[in-house]
Amino acid sequence: MKQFLLLTFSLLLSMPLLLNGQITLESTDYFPAIGDTLRTVTDNAPTGVSITTPGGSQSWNFTSLQNSFSQELAVGDPSGGTSAGSYPTANVLMDQAAGGEGYYISNSTQFAILGYAGTDPLGQGFEVNAPFIPEYVERWAPLNFFDLRNHESALTIAIAADDIPGNIFDGLPITPDSIRVRVATTRTDLVDAWGTLSIPGGDYDVLREKRTEYRDVRLDAKIGPFPWADITDLALDALPIDALGSDTIVTYSFWSDDAKEAIAVINADPTGTQVERVTYKDNGVVSNNNTVVVSAPSFSIYPNPAIVNTRFEFNNVPVGNYTMDVYNLAGRSVWRDSYRMNGHHVENFNVTRLKKGMYLCVLSNDKGERIGVKRLLVTTP
Repeated sequence: MKQFLLLTFSLLLSMPLLLNGQITLESTDYFPAIGDTLRTVTDNAPTGVSITTPGGSQSWNFTSLQNSFSQELAVGDPSGGTSAGSYPTANVLMDQAAGGEGYYISNSTQFAILGYAGTDPLGQGFEVNAPFIPEYVERWAPLNFFDLRNHESALTIAIAADDIPGNIFDGLPITPDSIRVRVATTRTDLVDAWGTLSIPGGDYDVLREKRTEYRDVRLDAKIGPFPWADITDLALDALPIDALGSDTIVTYSFWSDDAKEAIAVINADPTGTQVERVTYKDNGVVSNNNTVVVSAPSFSIYPNPAIVNTRFEFNNVPVGNYTMDVYNLAGRSVWRDSYRMNGHHVENFNVTRLKKGMYLCVLSNDKGERIGVKRLLVTTP
C-alpha cells in the first residue's frame, strides 16, 4: 500500500507535464467486433524487452522480438456457436487461445466474457460449458492514463467423476462421485504509462495497462449424500493437476487505437519485474530488418498419451483444405478426416475408436503433400 501511495503521488505531480500527447481509447477504437480476425505472434524467449517505470511520454523498442508461435482468433456472431443457447445476451463470439469458444457482451464501456465452452481449464481433456459470475471484463472504455479499476469474477464447473478421462483420482484415499472446480479471480488494472511502442513492422501510440490478478483454483469432491468437501490441499500432493492452488499473474498490455489486437502483452513474473514472454500484433515481420517471414505450418497433439480424448492443434496453416490420416504401425489407415483451415485451428479427437498402441498422425494438403507427422500413443484407463 505504501508503494502504491508513493506511485500515486509521483504520477499526480507529473500529470500536468504528461497529459499532452496521450491517447484516449473508446470502445470503437479497440474492442473486437464481428468480422474481425485478431492475429498475434508470441516470443517465448524475448530479448531486448524490459519493464520500465510508470509515467508518460515513453518510447519502447520491442523490434528484437521473434516469432515462436503465431495465432489467429476469429470474431463472429454468437448465434453460430455450439453453446449459444446458454448465453442469450451475448453479442460477440470469439475463438479462445485454448481452442474453445468465448461468448462476450460488448458495449460502450466493457468487453467482457460471459462464458467459455471448450476444453476444461485444468487441461484434463473433457469438455465444459462454464459461465463467469459475474462476467470477466477483458477490456474497459474509455481508457485513459492513470485509470484504476478493480474487478472480481468466478466460475464453477461440476462434472461426474465417471465422465473424466482416465483414472486421475486413483491417488486419492477417497473415490468421489462428482468433482467441482472453483476458480476465483481478484484483479487490479492500472493504466500506468503511455508513449510510443515499436514492434516488428510498426510504430504505435499506446497506453500501457498493468494487470495484477490473484487467481485461486479449488477442487471439491462429493461422495454420496454428503455435502461438497474441499480436497484441494489433498489433491495438490496426490493428483497430476498443475493448475490447482493460488497464483499471481502479472501482465502489461499496450493498447492502441490503430489495432484490435493488443500491440504487445508482456507476461511477467509474480513480482512484475521480469519478462517471461511477449505476445504482440502480427505484422508479418519478426525482426527489425523488415524481413517478412512465413512460418512453417505445424501441428501438435495434446494430451499425448491419450486415454479418451485428445486434440489436434494446427498453427501457421495457409488457407486451404487439409486431410488428417491416422495410421497404425502396420501402415494401414484407421481413421481419416478433412478440415478447412486458415492459420490456427483446433480439432478434438476421441481415441476410444482406436485400440491401445502407437499411431502415426499425418497431415496433408489438397495436393497430397505431407505437412507434418506426429506420433500418438493411445493407452487404456
